[in-house]
Amino acid sequence: MTAATGRWLPYLAGMLGLLLMIRRFIAAVRISWRDRAFRGVTVTLVTLLVSATIFYTLVEGWSVLDSAYFSVVTGLTIGYGDLTPEQPIAKVFTMLYALLAVGLFVALATSLANSLMGRRAHKKRSTSRHKRGSHADEQDVTQRPAE
Repeated sequence: MTAATGRWLPYLAGMLGLLLMIRRFIAAVRISWRDRAFRGVTVTLVTLLVSATIFYTLVEGWSVLDSAYFSVVTGLTIGYGDLTPEQPIAKVFTMLYALLAVGLFVALATSLANSLMGRRAHKKRSTSRHKRGSHADEQDVTQRPAE
């Protein structure tokens, strides 16, 4: 191994880890997309982000990229402070937008986690049934209380 290769190896390993994490995230979103609540929250959040981007572009005169950046950074409560609204109406809008966006980002994360946990629990149940064999299904039916 040369010195140049040794220097780049940690970066390549980090990039590979990042790519694997992105792949898992995309798979999680695909699984969660089947859930109606997840789709609703996602569509609402995207609509809010697009609306805020348009608002800041028109009212503050920022570029679309700066407006989208500010919308995401504010919604995630990061708030670097490099962009700040100057117009009074934009300040009021930002206060209301932040309340809505934070709630929607939390709802999105919660919905994603719930979908994944439900999927994982379903896999665990079906795996344990498969291991017990076909007689386990018959026992489950007979052991249920009468309604």
